[in-house]
Amino acid sequence: MNDVFDTMKESMQGVHMHTPVERIVAAGRARRRRKVTGIAAGAAVAGGLSLVVATSGPQVTAPPAGVHVQLAAFSLDSNTDGTVTVKLTKEQTLDPATLQNALAQAGIPADIRINEFCNSPVDIPGFDKVMSDNKEEDGRVVMTIDPAAMPEGTKIIAGIRTPDYKPDDPSRLGAVFGLARTGDTLQCSTELPR
Repeated sequence: MNDVFDTMKESMQGVHMHTPVERIVAAGRARRRRKVTGIAAGAAVAGGLSLVVATSGPQVTAPPAGVHVQLAAFSLDSNTDGTVTVKLTKEQTLDPATLQNALAQAGIPADIRINEFCNSPVDIPGFDKVMSDNKEEDGRVVMTIDPAAMPEGTKIIAGIRTPDYKPDDPSRLGAVFGLARTGDTLQCSTELPR
């Protein structure tokens, strides 16, 4: 059981929480008192995981309030309409595992890679409904993702280029996004897409 918590802790390094631990613990205890038998077991597990997340390094707001992560390399915010806004800072080094885990907390399975670009072996239509066009705001790339628009059994795949990666290459692409089925083996390359 500790392996699960250790893995969770390691995967969320660098994620910070703005909610005091005492408030999360109190909310968890209040929820456990209000739940009925079948729901109580699920709430206790969720409350326990929230406590572990809140006290052991990886810190994300509890799911009822949505997911809100603010880091130097990226921010992620759940919106009231069910979408998720992700802002990437171009000048900061991004830890792909941290972003993947934050997206997973927001209900978005993803495979994030740095300086590696992948394609799905099968074309999955509808990506234009999943992610809005990227735009820039205050030097950050802003994306809005709609997890409800993702076909069942799929994940977002992303290859993100660092500023110093192959600086002589004429490609101006900073990131490539797409959809893949969760179990498929991706076709990946370190070559920049054309």
